[in-house]
Amino acid sequence: MNEATKKEVITTKNKQPIKEISYQDMYRLTDTINQIDSWKETLSVLNNFFGNRDIPLNKKKIIKEFHASSYIFTAFYEDFLVRSTTLEKQIEELKAKSKVRI
Repeated sequence: MNEATKKEVITTKNKQPIKEISYQDMYRLTDTINQIDSWKETLSVLNNFFGNRDIPLNKKKIIKEFHASSYIFTAFYEDFLVRSTTLEKQIEELKAKSKVRI
């Protein structure tokens, strides 16, 4: 093998090869995390609903709020499953990236 075709792999102090991660990869990962993070405010509403332990319970109020809360939870659950699967795929893609070569 001549010097022109030989490439050196850049490594860390522990001799681990460094992966090529582009700005676009980082942007996609950040975007997915931000989408998951966008649920915080909505989930605080559900947390208040389910965290209300007042005694005696106001059954009429609970029945009224339960319907809306169940729809919110269903939307969150479905979106969370999609986003977590997307995040797992993005991480696997980053793990499979080629090593940096000079």
